[in-house]
Amino acid sequence: MSVQEIKALIEAPMKSNAEHALRDKCILEFYAMTGVRRAELQSLNWDNIDFGENIVTIFGKGKKERRIPIGEPLVSDLWALLQTRLPLTNQAVLISEKGNRLSITPINQLFHKYLKFCHLEGKGYTLHKFRHSYATLLLKNGVDIMSIQKLLGHSDLNSTKIYTHINVDKLKQDVKKLPLFI
Repeated sequence: MSVQEIKALIEAPMKSNAEHALRDKCILEFYAMTGVRRAELQSLNWDNIDFGENIVTIFGKGKKERRIPIGEPLVSDLWALLQTRLPLTNQAVLISEKGNRLSITPINQLFHKYLKFCHLEGKGYTLHKFRHSYATLLLKNGVDIMSIQKLLGHSDLNSTKIYTHINVDKLKQDVKKLPLFI
């Protein structure tokens, strides 16, 4: 997804005046700004978010723990969402109208709802491709592959290397910086 598409998608809940606009915006921001997997976001608890350090602790595949820095506006939006839930009766960050942890199916449904709202349906976008967009944008903006591997929670670098083929144009520009070329 392009940067413009991602920004439009993130703003869609607020523009659509959805019933759970702030929660939905946090979901989309979280994907865009952390590259988490569906199950990782779905199982996120408030005590996994350190608002003092702006770090979220994710428990990924195989219960592997990783810490991901989070920034604005995600931090402020999560804080605002937390304020709507006080006093906390459920540690789950994402809850349904009934107060239960939001399952993966409604998360997928809201993603597709906002794709449609932004006229992005039919492009084959999925939540997993949204995760790919996070990694691709990091790579395009100079983040090294080892850092991306850690952020995505890949145990094998080969899983992360799939993003490198996307950035051939940047590599061509980088090679031109070699002082041997005239």
